[in-house]
Amino acid sequence: MLKHSDIVSVHTPATPETKGMINKDFLSHMKPDGVLINTSRGTVANEDDLLAHLNANTSFWYGTDVFNGEPAGTKEVAFKHSIAQHPRVYGSHHIGASTK
Repeated sequence: MLKHSDIVSVHTPATPETKGMINKDFLSHMKPDGVLINTSRGTVANEDDLLAHLNANTSFWYGTDVFNGEPAGTKEVAFKHSIAQHPRVYGSHHIGASTK
């Protein structure tokens, strides 16, 4: 299904079986100009593989509301992340109640 889909949206729980599910193999089956949306958990994506895929496929886009290592809680803290800083990544806050 991945090779035929323009947009793939992932909605899975964080379990040992889903950890790193979005990886090099998963991404290799997607269209080079595809869009991947992850609104599950950050651990579902192998972010090193995802970043490599974004850099190698200049028409590929990623949308997410979860990043590995993102700050938890309601206090404002600086957040720098290689995936979040990528020009073809759209991110939003996972916990709407913590968003100003």
